[in-house]
Amino acid sequence: MKYLFRVLCSVWLGTIFMTVNAQQDVLLSQEYFSRVNKNPAATGNTNDLDIFLYGRLQWVGIENAPKTSVLNVTNYIEKIQSGFGLSAWIDAMGVGRYTSNAKLIYNYQFNLNATNILSLGLGAGMNMVSLDPSVHSMDDETDDSYLVGKETKISPDFNVGMEWNNPHFSCGLSTAHVTYRTQTTFMPGRHLYVYVSVPCQFSDKLDMIPTFSFMRQNGNNVMDVAALFFLKRSYWAGVSWRPDLHDEIYQSMVSFSIGFEVKKFRLGYSFDLGLGTENLLPSNTHEVMLSYGIEKKRKK
Repeated sequence: MKYLFRVLCSVWLGTIFMTVNAQQDVLLSQEYFSRVNKNPAATGNTNDLDIFLYGRLQWVGIENAPKTSVLNVTNYIEKIQSGFGLSAWIDAMGVGRYTSNAKLIYNYQFNLNATNILSLGLGAGMNMVSLDPSVHSMDDETDDSYLVGKETKISPDFNVGMEWNNPHFSCGLSTAHVTYRTQTTFMPGRHLYVYVSVPCQFSDKLDMIPTFSFMRQNGNNVMDVAALFFLKRSYWAGVSWRPDLHDEIYQSMVSFSIGFEVKKFRLGYSFDLGLGTENLLPSNTHEVMLSYGIEKKRKK
Protein backbone atom coordinates (compact mmCIF):
# COMPACT_ATOMS: atom_id res chain seq x y z
CA MET A 1 0.00 0.00 0.00
CA LYS A 2 2.84 2.40 0.83
CA TYR A 3 4.55 1.60 -2.48
CA LEU A 4 1.30 2.22 -4.41
CA PHE A 5 0.81 5.49 -2.54
CA ARG A 6 4.33 6.69 -3.48
CA VAL A 7 3.84 5.72 -7.12
CA LEU A 8 0.53 7.57 -7.34
CA CYS A 9 1.99 10.69 -5.74
CA SER A 10 4.98 10.65 -8.10
CA VAL A 11 2.75 10.27 -11.17
CA TRP A 12 0.40 13.04 -9.97
CA LEU A 13 3.25 15.46 -9.25
CA GLY A 14 4.88 14.70 -12.58
CA THR A 15 1.63 15.27 -14.44
CA ILE A 16 1.06 18.60 -12.70
CA PHE A 17 4.56 20.03 -13.17
CA MET A 18 5.10 18.79 -16.73
CA THR A 19 1.94 20.52 -17.97
CA VAL A 20 2.73 24.08 -16.92
CA ASN A 21 2.39 26.16 -20.08
CA ALA A 22 -0.87 27.95 -19.67
CA GLN A 23 -3.60 30.49 -20.16
CA GLN A 24 -5.09 31.55 -16.86
CA ASP A 25 -8.71 31.22 -15.83
CA VAL A 26 -10.46 33.82 -13.70
CA LEU A 27 -9.13 34.04 -10.14
CA LEU A 28 -12.10 34.68 -7.83
CA SER A 29 -11.91 36.47 -4.49
CA GLN A 30 -13.92 33.92 -2.47
CA GLU A 31 -12.62 30.64 -3.86
CA TYR A 32 -11.48 29.70 -0.36
CA PHE A 33 -14.98 28.31 0.25
CA SER A 34 -15.03 26.09 -2.86
CA ARG A 35 -12.19 25.59 -5.32
CA VAL A 36 -12.99 22.37 -7.19
CA ASN A 37 -13.25 24.33 -10.46
CA LYS A 38 -9.47 24.86 -10.09
CA ASN A 39 -8.46 21.76 -8.13
CA PRO A 40 -10.49 18.51 -8.33
CA ALA A 41 -8.67 17.25 -5.21
CA ALA A 42 -10.52 19.84 -3.09
CA THR A 43 -13.73 17.77 -2.84
CA GLY A 44 -14.66 16.01 0.36
CA ASN A 45 -13.77 18.80 2.79
CA THR A 46 -17.23 18.51 4.34
CA ASN A 47 -19.58 15.62 5.05
CA ASP A 48 -22.50 17.58 3.59
CA LEU A 49 -23.67 17.71 0.00
CA ASP A 50 -22.30 21.17 -0.76
CA ILE A 51 -23.81 23.45 -3.41
CA PHE A 52 -21.76 26.52 -4.32
CA LEU A 53 -22.86 29.28 -6.72
CA TYR A 54 -20.68 32.24 -7.66
CA GLY A 55 -21.25 35.27 -9.86
CA ARG A 56 -18.77 37.95 -10.95
CA LEU A 57 -19.60 41.19 -12.76
CA GLN A 58 -16.47 43.02 -13.87
CA TRP A 59 -16.30 46.76 -14.62
CA VAL A 60 -20.04 47.36 -14.22
CA GLY A 61 -21.13 50.25 -16.41
CA ILE A 62 -18.94 49.35 -19.38
CA GLU A 63 -20.82 47.80 -22.29
CA ASN A 64 -20.09 44.09 -22.83
CA ALA A 65 -17.90 43.93 -19.72
CA PRO A 66 -16.76 40.43 -18.65
CA LYS A 67 -19.16 38.25 -16.62
CA THR A 68 -18.42 34.94 -14.92
CA SER A 69 -20.71 32.35 -13.28
CA VAL A 70 -19.52 29.24 -11.40
CA LEU A 71 -21.48 26.26 -10.04
CA ASN A 72 -19.77 23.63 -7.86
CA VAL A 73 -21.56 20.62 -6.34
CA THR A 74 -19.52 18.26 -4.16
CA ASN A 75 -20.18 15.19 -2.04
CA TYR A 76 -17.95 12.94 0.05
CA ILE A 77 -18.56 9.25 0.84
CA GLU A 78 -16.53 8.37 3.90
CA LYS A 79 -16.98 4.61 3.50
CA ILE A 80 -14.91 4.57 0.30
CA GLN A 81 -12.80 7.66 1.13
CA SER A 82 -13.85 9.27 -2.12
CA GLY A 83 -15.19 12.65 -3.14
CA PHE A 84 -17.44 13.25 -6.13
CA GLY A 85 -18.56 16.47 -7.73
CA LEU A 86 -19.64 18.58 -10.64
CA SER A 87 -18.10 21.89 -11.64
CA ALA A 88 -19.46 24.16 -14.37
CA TRP A 89 -18.70 27.74 -15.32
CA ILE A 90 -19.63 30.25 -18.00
CA ASP A 91 -17.40 33.15 -18.97
CA ALA A 92 -18.54 36.02 -21.20
CA MET A 93 -15.35 37.78 -22.31
CA GLY A 94 -16.36 40.88 -24.19
CA VAL A 95 -18.35 41.13 -27.42
CA GLY A 96 -19.40 37.89 -29.09
CA ARG A 97 -17.13 35.52 -27.15
CA TYR A 98 -18.43 32.96 -24.63
CA THR A 99 -16.69 30.07 -22.91
CA SER A 100 -18.54 27.26 -21.14
CA ASN A 101 -16.89 24.46 -19.18
CA ALA A 102 -18.35 21.48 -17.34
CA LYS A 103 -16.53 18.63 -15.57
CA LEU A 104 -17.26 15.61 -13.43
CA ILE A 105 -14.83 15.40 -10.52
CA TYR A 106 -13.43 12.54 -8.46
CA ASN A 107 -10.80 12.31 -5.76
CA TYR A 108 -9.46 9.73 -3.36
CA GLN A 109 -8.28 10.62 0.13
CA PHE A 110 -5.31 8.96 1.82
CA ASN A 111 -5.40 9.15 5.62
CA LEU A 112 -1.69 9.54 6.30
CA ASN A 113 -2.27 9.59 10.06
CA ALA A 114 -4.82 10.87 12.57
CA THR A 115 -4.45 14.50 11.45
CA ASN A 116 -3.04 14.52 7.90
CA ILE A 117 -5.05 13.81 4.76
CA LEU A 118 -3.72 13.80 1.20
CA SER A 119 -6.18 13.92 -1.71
CA LEU A 120 -5.55 13.16 -5.38
CA GLY A 121 -8.16 14.41 -7.82
CA LEU A 122 -9.17 14.27 -11.46
CA GLY A 123 -11.70 16.34 -13.37
CA ALA A 124 -12.95 15.34 -16.84
CA GLY A 125 -15.44 17.09 -19.07
CA MET A 126 -15.92 19.41 -22.01
CA ASN A 127 -14.86 22.95 -22.92
CA MET A 128 -16.97 24.95 -25.38
CA VAL A 129 -15.94 28.26 -26.96
CA SER A 130 -18.40 30.27 -29.06
CA LEU A 131 -17.23 33.19 -31.19
CA ASP A 132 -19.67 35.44 -33.06
CA PRO A 133 -17.85 38.30 -34.85
CA SER A 134 -21.09 39.42 -36.50
CA VAL A 135 -22.16 41.25 -33.33
CA HIS A 136 -19.28 43.71 -33.77
CA SER A 137 -19.83 46.98 -35.59
CA MET A 138 -17.27 47.85 -38.27
CA ASP A 139 -16.33 51.21 -39.76
CA ASP A 140 -15.75 49.55 -43.13
CA GLU A 141 -18.27 46.76 -43.58
CA THR A 142 -16.92 46.03 -47.08
CA ASP A 143 -13.76 44.52 -45.61
CA ASP A 144 -13.64 40.94 -46.95
CA SER A 145 -11.53 39.83 -43.98
CA TYR A 146 -14.34 40.55 -41.56
CA LEU A 147 -15.97 37.35 -40.31
CA VAL A 148 -19.76 37.31 -40.20
CA GLY A 149 -20.46 33.72 -39.20
CA LYS A 150 -20.77 32.26 -35.72
CA GLU A 151 -18.36 29.44 -34.88
CA THR A 152 -18.47 27.08 -31.90
CA LYS A 153 -15.93 24.46 -30.95
CA ILE A 154 -16.32 21.76 -28.28
CA SER A 155 -13.31 19.82 -27.02
CA PRO A 156 -12.50 17.48 -24.10
CA ASP A 157 -10.96 19.05 -21.02
CA PHE A 158 -9.14 17.63 -17.98
CA ASN A 159 -7.84 18.90 -14.63
CA VAL A 160 -5.54 17.09 -12.18
CA GLY A 161 -4.58 18.12 -8.66
CA MET A 162 -3.59 17.24 -5.15
CA GLU A 163 -4.38 18.76 -1.75
CA TRP A 164 -2.89 18.26 1.72
CA ASN A 165 -4.99 19.08 4.78
CA ASN A 166 -4.32 19.05 8.52
CA PRO A 167 -5.47 21.24 11.45
CA HIS A 168 -2.53 23.64 10.94
CA PHE A 169 -2.60 24.34 7.20
CA SER A 170 -4.13 23.43 3.87
CA CYS A 171 -2.26 23.54 0.56
CA GLY A 172 -3.03 22.51 -2.99
CA LEU A 173 -1.41 22.14 -6.38
CA SER A 174 -3.21 21.55 -9.68
CA THR A 175 -3.01 21.87 -13.45
CA ALA A 176 -6.07 22.89 -15.45
CA HIS A 177 -6.67 22.16 -19.16
CA VAL A 178 -4.04 19.43 -19.17
CA THR A 179 -4.38 18.47 -22.84
CA TYR A 180 -3.93 22.01 -24.22
CA ARG A 181 -0.27 22.80 -24.76
CA THR A 182 -0.76 26.37 -25.99
CA GLN A 183 -3.58 28.85 -26.15
CA THR A 184 -5.54 29.41 -29.38
CA THR A 185 -8.78 31.19 -30.21
CA PHE A 186 -10.81 28.12 -29.27
CA MET A 187 -8.43 26.36 -26.88
CA PRO A 188 -7.45 27.46 -23.38
CA GLY A 189 -3.81 27.01 -22.45
CA ARG A 190 -2.60 24.92 -19.53
CA HIS A 191 -1.99 26.66 -16.25
CA LEU A 192 -0.67 25.89 -12.79
CA TYR A 193 -2.63 26.79 -9.67
CA VAL A 194 -1.02 26.81 -6.20
CA TYR A 195 -2.55 27.86 -2.89
CA VAL A 196 -1.98 27.60 0.86
CA SER A 197 -3.99 28.70 3.89
CA VAL A 198 -2.98 28.73 7.57
CA PRO A 199 -5.76 28.97 10.21
CA CYS A 200 -4.91 31.09 13.26
CA GLN A 201 -7.16 31.05 16.33
CA PHE A 202 -6.97 34.19 18.47
CA SER A 203 -9.79 33.22 20.84
CA ASP A 204 -12.89 31.04 21.04
CA LYS A 205 -14.76 33.62 18.97
CA LEU A 206 -12.14 35.08 16.64
CA ASP A 207 -10.16 33.28 13.93
CA MET A 208 -8.00 34.47 11.06
CA ILE A 209 -7.06 32.53 7.92
CA PRO A 210 -4.24 34.00 5.80
CA THR A 211 -4.26 32.61 2.25
CA PHE A 212 -1.89 32.73 -0.69
CA SER A 213 -2.83 31.84 -4.28
CA PHE A 214 -0.75 31.85 -7.43
CA MET A 215 -1.52 31.13 -11.07
CA ARG A 216 1.23 30.57 -13.63
CA GLN A 217 1.06 30.51 -17.44
CA ASN A 218 3.31 31.35 -20.39
CA GLY A 219 3.58 35.10 -20.08
CA ASN A 220 1.18 35.89 -17.25
CA ASN A 221 1.35 35.39 -13.50
CA VAL A 222 -1.41 36.23 -11.02
CA MET A 223 -0.80 36.31 -7.27
CA ASP A 224 -3.36 36.86 -4.53
CA VAL A 225 -2.49 37.46 -0.86
CA ALA A 226 -5.48 37.56 1.47
CA ALA A 227 -6.66 37.34 5.07
CA LEU A 228 -10.12 36.26 6.25
CA PHE A 229 -11.34 37.09 9.77
CA PHE A 230 -14.09 34.90 11.23
CA LEU A 231 -16.26 35.92 14.19
CA LYS A 232 -17.86 32.96 15.96
CA ARG A 233 -17.12 31.05 12.75
CA SER A 234 -20.40 32.43 11.38
CA TYR A 235 -19.43 35.91 10.15
CA TRP A 236 -16.41 36.89 8.13
CA ALA A 237 -14.66 39.87 6.61
CA GLY A 238 -11.54 39.83 4.50
CA VAL A 239 -9.16 41.74 2.32
CA SER A 240 -6.96 40.52 -0.54
CA TRP A 241 -4.30 42.11 -2.71
CA ARG A 242 -3.29 41.20 -6.24
CA PRO A 243 -0.10 43.07 -7.17
CA ASP A 244 0.94 43.96 -10.69
CA LEU A 245 3.60 41.35 -11.48
CA HIS A 246 4.15 42.45 -15.07
CA ASP A 247 4.22 46.26 -15.04
CA GLU A 248 2.22 46.25 -18.27
CA ILE A 249 -1.53 46.33 -18.79
CA TYR A 250 -2.35 44.49 -15.57
CA GLN A 251 -2.92 46.75 -12.59
CA SER A 252 -2.77 45.91 -8.91
CA MET A 253 -6.07 45.44 -7.16
CA VAL A 254 -7.42 45.14 -3.63
CA SER A 255 -10.62 43.26 -2.84
CA PHE A 256 -12.85 43.55 0.25
CA SER A 257 -15.14 40.67 1.28
CA ILE A 258 -17.90 40.18 3.84
CA GLY A 259 -20.30 37.32 4.53
CA PHE A 260 -22.17 35.19 7.02
CA GLU A 261 -23.32 31.61 7.57
CA VAL A 262 -26.66 30.60 9.12
CA LYS A 263 -27.74 26.94 9.35
CA LYS A 264 -25.25 25.90 6.65
CA PHE A 265 -26.36 28.67 4.30
CA ARG A 266 -23.61 31.09 3.26
CA LEU A 267 -23.87 34.45 1.59
CA GLY A 268 -20.75 36.38 0.64
CA TYR A 269 -19.98 39.59 -1.25
CA SER A 270 -16.75 41.15 -2.43
CA PHE A 271 -15.83 44.44 -4.12
CA ASP A 272 -12.68 44.97 -6.18
CA LEU A 273 -10.86 48.30 -6.07
CA GLY A 274 -8.28 49.05 -8.77
CA LEU A 275 -5.02 50.71 -7.73
CA GLY A 276 -2.31 52.59 -9.59
CA THR A 277 -2.10 55.98 -11.31
CA GLU A 278 -2.42 54.39 -14.77
CA ASN A 279 -5.50 52.34 -13.95
CA LEU A 280 -8.16 53.71 -16.32
CA LEU A 281 -10.76 51.01 -15.67
CA PRO A 282 -13.60 51.67 -13.20
CA SER A 283 -13.33 50.18 -9.72
CA ASN A 284 -16.74 48.56 -9.65
CA THR A 285 -16.24 44.82 -10.00
CA HIS A 286 -18.65 42.84 -7.81
CA GLU A 287 -18.67 39.19 -6.75
CA VAL A 288 -21.52 37.36 -4.98
CA MET A 289 -21.26 33.87 -3.46
CA LEU A 290 -24.12 31.58 -2.36
CA SER A 291 -23.47 28.24 -0.70
CA TYR A 292 -25.63 25.65 1.05
CA GLY A 293 -24.73 22.40 2.78
CA ILE A 294 -27.34 19.65 2.71
CA GLU A 295 -26.80 17.29 5.62
CA LYS A 296 -26.96 13.64 4.63
CA LYS A 297 -28.92 11.11 6.62
CA ARG A 298 -26.74 8.98 8.86
CA LYS A 299 -27.37 5.44 10.01
CA LYS A 300 -27.84 5.00 13.75
